[in-house]
Amino acid sequence: MNDVIMYFLKVNIAIALFYMFYRLVFYNDTFWAARRFYLVFAIVLSAVHPLISLSGWLEKQQPMQTIVTNYLQLPEVTVSATPASNFTLEHVLLAVYGFVSFVLVLKMCVQLLSILRWKMKGKKQILYGTEIVAIDTTITPFSFFNSIFINPALHTEQETLQILTHEKTHALQRHSLDVLLSEMLTIVCWINPAAWLLKREIRHNLEFLADNKVLQSGFNSKDYQYHLLQLSYQTPEINLVNKFNISPLKKRITMMNQQKSAKAGIMKYTLIIPLALALILSSNAQTVVNKAKTALKSTKETQSAEKTVQPSTKKYVKTTVKFTAPVIKKEQPEGEIIYQKVDKTPEYPGGIDELMSYIGRNLKYPVEAQKNKIQGKVFVRFIVNASGKVVNAVVIKSIQENEKKLDEVVVVGYGAKNETEEKLNQNRAEANNMKLLEQEALRVVNAMPDWIPGEQGGKKVSVYFTLPINFKMRGDSKNTDIKDEGKLNIRSINGEKPMYMIDGKIATEDEFKAVKPELIKEVSVLKDKSATSLYGEQGKNGVVIITSKK
Repeated sequence: MNDVIMYFLKVNIAIALFYMFYRLVFYNDTFWAARRFYLVFAIVLSAVHPLISLSGWLEKQQPMQTIVTNYLQLPEVTVSATPASNFTLEHVLLAVYGFVSFVLVLKMCVQLLSILRWKMKGKKQILYGTEIVAIDTTITPFSFFNSIFINPALHTEQETLQILTHEKTHALQRHSLDVLLSEMLTIVCWINPAAWLLKREIRHNLEFLADNKVLQSGFNSKDYQYHLLQLSYQTPEINLVNKFNISPLKKRITMMNQQKSAKAGIMKYTLIIPLALALILSSNAQTVVNKAKTALKSTKETQSAEKTVQPSTKKYVKTTVKFTAPVIKKEQPEGEIIYQKVDKTPEYPGGIDELMSYIGRNLKYPVEAQKNKIQGKVFVRFIVNASGKVVNAVVIKSIQENEKKLDEVVVVGYGAKNETEEKLNQNRAEANNMKLLEQEALRVVNAMPDWIPGEQGGKKVSVYFTLPINFKMRGDSKNTDIKDEGKLNIRSINGEKPMYMIDGKIATEDEFKAVKPELIKEVSVLKDKSATSLYGEQGKNGVVIITSKK
């Protein structure tokens, strides 16, 4: 759903930019054919530019930055969420948006049916060599695609020729396609004022084209303008047609009397090309920055394991596996230095507390991640450049909750090597399901305001930062609690009482509660497959393992 919302956001921003550019550059000239192309092009490019991907090409233009885990690591941010609800504010807003769009579609269908009714009601005739649909009632002449609707009895010969010339221009140049396109624009982007303004400009420009054709055909300009003013018929509004006296008449008459723009002025329409390229590149910029896959191709991660087996007469041993930081191939732009530590560290406006507050306000726990109960820690590496801007944000590591620390995984079992590797492989597989959380973490980091840049030797420089973000579901903790009255209490696992093990022996709940907290050296909790693989059916509700101080 986030991708869909982002797409519509990009479309609406593009529509607003194209309209502002039109008002600033093209609004008062008389290149109506070029303006028609620009207005249609604006709608089409706005719709397709978010779908154009140039990230592969852009990534080849300069090397990706070095990815390192521990460059100026910021305090960890924890985001909690209750289990996702199927009924959210987002769903309500989308439903309202869809309902308004549906009403606008319904309105357009009614107008199409009205045109069809006029066509069935009228009679086809040849009038001054032009096929028309003759209407017996009082109507304002209009056209829709190749059909021209007019009541010949209401107009003189001269007026009829003017009307036919005007409406034939609409029909031959397929102006109805522009009208339908502008209608679709307002249906999809009805919330955007620029969409309605762009639709209005399209309609006006089509009338300028038709009026210009009438004057080029030799008709007297003043007679034609008086004719437009005399037509004051009030008929049911059909927005999809090209009416002969569509308002505002004042603007049309002004355009007819305006001095033609110098031909050299049409060169300004070539600005469409850099405008389009800038829009496409800006749309791809975030994708390029966030795309960590290409950067990770240049990394070669090595994992060295330090394995310590504690001799014991008990059935189980404790195996600790430590991970080293990835070994990264440096691919920095020539001459650019990105510092790990500096004399003056970059500072978020307001300090660390304000940074944590910003993340807390803006970071949202993805709905799909909540539904799937996906939780864990995401490490985002980014650069605060010499201008204070946050750039090159990438996810350098993400781990799910069952990997208890960044650099340490504790596996409790019978000490078999294959079981340890199975557990580690399971952890890595679960970590691959963290994409939703990674995307949300990147979104918030990329949206950060400018920082106060760092300094080295009195000069502003670029500095690496790493931000750990911990996504945590409420009510899904596997930790133990030492509670009141010196008694050990543990939350239930899967809603059922777990199996208890004390110093390698199965214990009852009463024996478990009788253990004095001050005598406990370590408490470990196993859940799901990790529990049943060691203790079979007895461990289906989880296993709580206590090691006493000896």
